[in-house]
Amino acid sequence: MGFQINEPNLISFDMGGTTAKASLIRDGEIEITAEYEVGGSGSQNRWVTGTGHPIRVPVIDLAEVSAGGGSIAWVDPAGSLRVGPGSAGAEPGPVCYGQGGTEPTVTDANLVLGYLDANSLLDGDLPIDYNRAARALEVKIGNPMNMDAQTAAAAIREIVNNGMAEALRIVSIERGHDPREFCLVAFGGAGPLHAAALAEELEIPRVIVPPIPGGFSALGLVGTDVRRDYARTLYQPLSDLEARDISAVWSELITEGKNMLKESGIPASRWQFHRSADLRYTRQAYELNVTADEGEFTTTAKDQLADRFHARHKQTYGHQNPNEPVHLVTLRLTAVGKLDRLEITHRPDPIGNSEKSRRSAWFSDVGTVECAVHDRSRLDATSRLTGPAIVESLDSTLVIPPGWSASNDHRGFITMERHHNE
Repeated sequence: MGFQINEPNLISFDMGGTTAKASLIRDGEIEITAEYEVGGSGSQNRWVTGTGHPIRVPVIDLAEVSAGGGSIAWVDPAGSLRVGPGSAGAEPGPVCYGQGGTEPTVTDANLVLGYLDANSLLDGDLPIDYNRAARALEVKIGNPMNMDAQTAAAAIREIVNNGMAEALRIVSIERGHDPREFCLVAFGGAGPLHAAALAEELEIPRVIVPPIPGGFSALGLVGTDVRRDYARTLYQPLSDLEARDISAVWSELITEGKNMLKESGIPASRWQFHRSADLRYTRQAYELNVTADEGEFTTTAKDQLADRFHARHKQTYGHQNPNEPVHLVTLRLTAVGKLDRLEITHRPDPIGNSEKSRRSAWFSDVGTVECAVHDRSRLDATSRLTGPAIVESLDSTLVIPPGWSASNDHRGFITMERHHNE
């Protein structure tokens, strides 16, 4: 998608029913890490490092928080409002679904604030009950905290936004990247509801909402390349290793990768091999992955690998020590079989006005105001919307707050930006 919209630096934000996930794409490349945990515990909606089971295989560098449309809001024994990690899931789901849920959720809060249609979701296929949601917010949250249902809903939204903003900080600021230099891509069923608020928090200048945001992750999985990662542990000072010995290990891994791609039926013309190494300073307990150039791996290339490690260390942690010996821990090889890239092409021009109704919605800066509600399927390439406004589609709802504007291109990508005079 980044290539289609000419945006090489992206922060992805996927908010579903139970969790929200963030990752970063820099210069068109996905950030990969070999340090990841599953089954961990959290604090303040954030997974705590060291509480889960470590898996030492390359994975996309994700930050995940327990914040989704089904996340349950509750008041703890000290009288503080909490959101998550418990979730109502699809069954019974939020209170407004009318399927037996009794605990107010983020979806119920968004409904009471006016962001969701008060009668139905899924283009009318899922009836919802506004009054049931408002009553649950009042009884479960409002009464214990001496606030009305709308104030409780606003507080829930603020808490969940703070947790998700933390996930965006983890993959950007904590990795040495300035989020202001990136564009936020919001998807998942609930992502576009919260995207502008998160962008404001991190001063991200633009938000892009792709077509079919509710199914965008699945679309990406269908269109991804064939990939397998190989690794060989050496654990020696880099200076003690000859370039030819390092090259020989990579050659062995490339042979394994070629055999895999051949068995997968990928033509040789579509093969790619990417070499990298996990490096650390002596006595460090963690590594940084550094890429190696293509072509013959010479002594000069080995020195360049060390230089890149020093630079990456400074970018990530704010300091470097070129005089400190560098240890090579693991050599890595990524074998890729390129598939035809999925492209979202021009869609037919819609017929009719996109505005289908108006309703009141609450915003922190201005309170309750009337908003135009637009049908996304009727937006064309000339559509320009000014907030406050709401854009509804079958699988998601987009909130355009006051001070923001949105435009739609011929492929259906919506770009939101803050007004220049704000």
